[in-house]
Amino acid sequence: MFKKIFSNVSLQVVMQEPEVVNQPMCLAGVLSKNGDECRFEQSVKQKRPRRNPKLYEGQYVSLVHRSDGKYACTLKCINDKEKDFDHHTLAFRIYLELISALEIIR
Repeated sequence: MFKKIFSNVSLQVVMQEPEVVNQPMCLAGVLSKNGDECRFEQSVKQKRPRRNPKLYEGQYVSLVHRSDGKYACTLKCINDKEKDFDHHTLAFRIYLELISALEIIR
C-alpha cells in the first residue's frame, strides 16, 4: 500500500451527515490537496435497492416482483403434522391464494 505523508497542513473535514466526531471512526471519502490545505469529503452512503419486493403475502403463497421484470410465486413451508391436515383442503386454499396473488399483476 502506498502512503503519502503531508506535513504542516491544515485539514478541513466536510461531513455529509451530522455525527459524533469525538469518537474514533473510519470514514469513506476523498482526500484532496490544494496548496497547503487538505480537504476530506465524506462519501454519501447509499442504501441498496430492496431486492424482489413482495407484492402478495399470504398464509401459503408469496408473490414477488424480480429485478428482471418477471414475477415469482413461492410456496411457504407446510406443516403436515397437524391433526386436521387434509390434502384436498390445503390444495384448495393454495389455489385461492394463487388466484388472489395473480389478481395483483393483472
